[in-house]
Amino acid sequence: MKKKIKVGIIGGGQLGMMLAKASKRLNIIPLIYSNTKDSPAAKVAKVYYGDFDDIKKIKKFINQVDIVTYEFENIPTKSLKIIEQLVPIFPPVHALKITQDRIKEKKFFNDNDIPYVKTLILKKNLDLQIIKKEISFPSIIKTTRLGYDGKGQYTINNYSDLLESWNMLDKANCIIEEKINIKKEISIIGARTINGDIKIFPSFKNIHKHHILDITRLPSRTNKKTENLATEYTIKILNKLKYVGVLCVEFFIDSSDNLIANEMAPRVHNSGHITIEACKTSQFEQHLRAITNKTLGKVSIIRPAVMKNLIGNDISKINLIKTKKEFSNFKKVNLHNYYKKEIKPGRKMGHITFI
Repeated sequence: MKKKIKVGIIGGGQLGMMLAKASKRLNIIPLIYSNTKDSPAAKVAKVYYGDFDDIKKIKKFINQVDIVTYEFENIPTKSLKIIEQLVPIFPPVHALKITQDRIKEKKFFNDNDIPYVKTLILKKNLDLQIIKKEISFPSIIKTTRLGYDGKGQYTINNYSDLLESWNMLDKANCIIEEKINIKKEISIIGARTINGDIKIFPSFKNIHKHHILDITRLPSRTNKKTENLATEYTIKILNKLKYVGVLCVEFFIDSSDNLIANEMAPRVHNSGHITIEACKTSQFEQHLRAITNKTLGKVSIIRPAVMKNLIGNDISKINLIKTKKEFSNFKKVNLHNYYKKEIKPGRKMGHITFI
């Protein structure tokens, strides 16, 4: 009988929980490292508690596992260096460093001929002289690090907005992106194994509300040419980064049908939750297959689906959401509760998949 692989997952949120659930089907033992006592993953796996920069506790955790992966990007560099020295970590740290920093990410797109929106860099007051000449409005100012789900970013409509927003962001290192006329947002999720085998899921159509993913649709009904191009770019990224694991690339399609890369997420992604019911292999199982160098699963769609995120108070309106007209054509409904104790505005409390 094959020895079970112990996979350490940094982060005990809903992504860690869903990875832990998927691991049971693959003869994998999941172990979670979490910085919070009420982590969703504690429902399904053994959890080690400690801060993400507590090197002593990190080392103790690492000694229990064969491989490490993670459910979020913002792991302290010091901790990553320690983990990397002691045990294989996937996705690889060099890829994480690029996706942790929006300036490095844009440079990567530029170096690999992947189109992205016009971007200006704001690190110091002196940069404002160049920005003043080159900026177009409206634009979006974003911190280069730690921003997600609408955090650390503002829409700016004039120069005084820019100054005010930068002050509100404590004059952190920022990028300024030109706001484009978006017709559609899609994400492409792909997986690459240690041996370099790649599988790409069909594209997902995403609808955001207040910069947070609200609804994902599969199939995305994106024209074949655009879908193929998005897939081609994602394969290029996976290979250039010598990536191992699941990667999500978010794209905009503008009003002229141009495909524009927005950002990358080096992990399982919110839009990919729909794969649990809609595809032959879920993104969570695929990620674990990739990092343990197993054969990747089939990615074809079994049945059309729509995923609705339950954000904040949505968790107390489940029956009302289920009866909405836009979901009335779907015959089956699956609720995924993240079991978070406290409801907060903008907090992802669960999701519903309509099949």
